[in-house]
Amino acid sequence: MLVSEILRLLPESLEWMVLFNLSAIGQLTDANTIRAMYHLPPETPLEPYSHVVLTSQGRFLAAQNGLKLVEAESGEIWDGDRTPASLANRYSQRLSLVPVDAADCLGLAEEQPFPPVLLHLRLEGDCGQAQAIFEQEPCFDHYELLQAVGVKFLGGEEKEDYYLARFQNRLPIHIHAGILSHFSRTAHCNIFFFRHGNIDAFIESGLLQASQVRVAWSKQRCFTGLAKLAVTACQKSLSMTCQPPAPEKPFPYGDLVPLGFVLRSLNQALQEGDAPPELVAAQQQLQSHLLGQRQGELWAFHSHCLITATDSALVLLGLHEPASVEALEQFADGQGGYYPQRWSEAEEPGRMVVDDSCRHWCQSDYATTCLVRWLRREVGLIEKTPIEYLIDGFEQRSGLYFANPYLVDWVLAEAIRKDGQAAPLRDRLLNEVMASLNSDYSFGKYDVALSTALGILTLGALGVSDRTIRAVQLRLMELLNYPPQKTPAIPFYSSLKASETAPEHSQAAVLNEFFNRSQSSQKQIRTIAGQLHGISLYLDTYQMISTALIALALAQSCDATKRELNWKTDMNECHPRYRCRDHSEYIAKFALPPYLK
Repeated sequence: MLVSEILRLLPESLEWMVLFNLSAIGQLTDANTIRAMYHLPPETPLEPYSHVVLTSQGRFLAAQNGLKLVEAESGEIWDGDRTPASLANRYSQRLSLVPVDAADCLGLAEEQPFPPVLLHLRLEGDCGQAQAIFEQEPCFDHYELLQAVGVKFLGGEEKEDYYLARFQNRLPIHIHAGILSHFSRTAHCNIFFFRHGNIDAFIESGLLQASQVRVAWSKQRCFTGLAKLAVTACQKSLSMTCQPPAPEKPFPYGDLVPLGFVLRSLNQALQEGDAPPELVAAQQQLQSHLLGQRQGELWAFHSHCLITATDSALVLLGLHEPASVEALEQFADGQGGYYPQRWSEAEEPGRMVVDDSCRHWCQSDYATTCLVRWLRREVGLIEKTPIEYLIDGFEQRSGLYFANPYLVDWVLAEAIRKDGQAAPLRDRLLNEVMASLNSDYSFGKYDVALSTALGILTLGALGVSDRTIRAVQLRLMELLNYPPQKTPAIPFYSSLKASETAPEHSQAAVLNEFFNRSQSSQKQIRTIAGQLHGISLYLDTYQMISTALIALALAQSCDATKRELNWKTDMNECHPRYRCRDHSEYIAKFALPPYLK
């Protein structure tokens, strides 16, 4: 039955009506879920009907063939005459503004004391594009919570005698939110529109509940996935992928550092209690595996390779080993900083052989120093890095091997967590991070899911625990699926300086020529501080680091009823390090230059 025909069958006396195209909804979910969504009797067959019609006087089903409505509970037929006294007549002026018969969802209402309202939604794949005819522009308080049910406000405009609001509805998210609540709040969607898009305390409470349940569900799903990865990683090497500049080929490298992130996340799952036995077993197995990979007291990036301070510190994120943390002092520079590794001009055990290509690695690293300060505080050791060291390096903070600015921010935030002397530094960092918050509550321009997870963790370490966390968590969950993650994140990099001898035949000239012919989107050969560098990127091939950080971000606690931070930040004040379009741009402009002076 056509939507327009249904409207002519419904009496004008109805306070409200919302109908749904069963065929369109059936493309997104199964019949049992549809019956639960609309509170239809379990035995109700759906095939004979075109639409489910919810009204202020009951639930009806519109027949596929013939102009008749069936009362959902009793199965009795309600035959209505096409009379002027119908909803079609009552709302004719508003209905003329939308393509009625193209609607997959149409809502009409006039609930006192509110004026008439109309909602028109058309499904495009799994996404509903909705228009709402409101009396005036709504108040946008609490709109960040609409993400909890897959709804996003796309903007609106004033018309002659109404306000046209546009929304997007991710139906799989919307339906899943309903499943998690056992469809106990399905009326809230209607009430939101009936009240012209204004979120009152009742609707806010429902959205807060929906957000809490969805975050908890997604977090547990991440924990479960990590437990499976942990077991597999204990049985065989699951390496990151090193992607050097072309024409060199990618190769597997980095099977230990990702496990430190995984173990930290599994530790969090156990701390929350009620962890399933398989998760407990995976955590114990992974912990034993990492301890077995230790060389002396420390670790390498990859099994049986050179131990470094940076890699050991990253592995120690998942282990409470005071002796290993103390062993990092062999990398101290004597001024509060830490070298990423030890080196020598000739081969020596436990040292990197240095040449001109990697000589810039042989200096204190800000990110590594933050990691060591964090770990010493976490295991109860006396701090060796004065707060002045971190303050002095703040403006140019980066890491020799960190390819994401938010990864640097996170380790800095943890390094100064609850430090009484660090309050001004925490404020500076918080202001910069909040100024980089995107309008959709995400962080970053590349690896946005990873950046957003790190943004949440940074805010949490800086003491933020209000609705800001929840708003970003909701966006993070959407980023996991829309669009689906096709390429792994790149948390780390390394760089080698090219030779500058014999310019016409030099390595630099060859690399430059290749670069000019390269079609790669990432410019991995760049001139930085007057030096030509080849940049190698390290891909999180099995998404262990990404998933672990996302799980930790979703586990970040907050009181979403409180709104303490001002999100209306001026994007012109955002530091350009957060506006880089890809890893190589960030590395060339911000990460590497401080180490090439």
